[in-house]
Amino acid sequence: MRVLFAPDWRAGIQYQRLLAESLRRHEVDVSFLSDYRRGLPLFRGARAKAPDLIHVHWPEAYFQERGDLWDWLRVLRYPLDCWLTVHYRPVVLTAHNLLPHDLANKSGGFRNARYTGQRSQAIFVHSNAARQTIREIFALSEDRIHTIPFGDHSVTMGKPMLREEARAELQLPIHQKICLVFGTISPYKGSDCLVRFWAEKSLPFRLAIVGPVVSTAFANKLYKLAQGCPMVELRLLDKWLDDAALRVWLSASDCSIFNYREIFTSGAAALARSYGLPLLIPNRLASVDLDEPHSHVFRFDALNTDFRAQLERALATPCDYAVAHDWRERTSWERVAETTASVYRDVLKEAARRVKWLGRNRCSTSKDVRQ
Repeated sequence: MRVLFAPDWRAGIQYQRLLAESLRRHEVDVSFLSDYRRGLPLFRGARAKAPDLIHVHWPEAYFQERGDLWDWLRVLRYPLDCWLTVHYRPVVLTAHNLLPHDLANKSGGFRNARYTGQRSQAIFVHSNAARQTIREIFALSEDRIHTIPFGDHSVTMGKPMLREEARAELQLPIHQKICLVFGTISPYKGSDCLVRFWAEKSLPFRLAIVGPVVSTAFANKLYKLAQGCPMVELRLLDKWLDDAALRVWLSASDCSIFNYREIFTSGAAALARSYGLPLLIPNRLASVDLDEPHSHVFRFDALNTDFRAQLERALATPCDYAVAHDWRERTSWERVAETTASVYRDVLKEAARRVKWLGRNRCSTSKDVRQ
């Protein structure tokens, strides 16, 4: 079975690569749509690869906002691009997000995301709460939606380093509590609210914000907010954090904080969970599955209410890689690949059945015309 992953976003996230490697054991050969062709990029790219099935992961890549005069055209043309693609080959979708991050044209982005879901033969989601949301908002039947784990992204990193070694490598204080925020530097992350809170409350813990800059304006906002606050550490980068760098930061930290304004799935939170790092996440992000209740997951309502208390509870909880063993087993890539490959086969069987049925109908129609 030949499957095309679209788009190819392996440079920023390991999900596609790790899933593709696990799918090989199920006789699924995965290729990646790396080229972006102007004018109907999804359909033209898929036709050039000629797969048996197309697996779309982030459809927003094909109506991406680039801040130019053509943003509106990319949004408007996408439904045609998608329609041609699903009529060329069966399409499945992984709904990593309900809506693309930091999208200015939210209504257009939502319409395109919904259109993709409604035209896909199957949809994968990463939690039961996400399944319910997709079913209701996209108006889909239950049998088209399949829940799979996000996958254990710690498999390529190895076990944690000694904390002292990690902090020495990063030139961080040995005896200070360190709260980590990692991932892209983007407005939807809500890290500006954290920096403001740290500065206003003069918290005695170090807040380390680490990741590649996606929004320069937002990065500048963080620098401005952090001025005069020595307990805020900004390590804003011009490249993605690789596995080695992530391992050092996770090993050096006492907890991790995820204050997203909105999110459907959090790969970063899943990774922190795999690494046995205590983590804090808002109650409003109910679609993020972290196998709760759990001793290392601390939910809070808001920064100005119960966050401080939950933070102190998290910092009093030791990091424990071993305690996350069951989570790593439950989110193993073999489990993800097994379900994914099974859905692929069902989709292709249904597609073959439809082709056969259409062929029979055409033959019957031709006979009736001749008679």
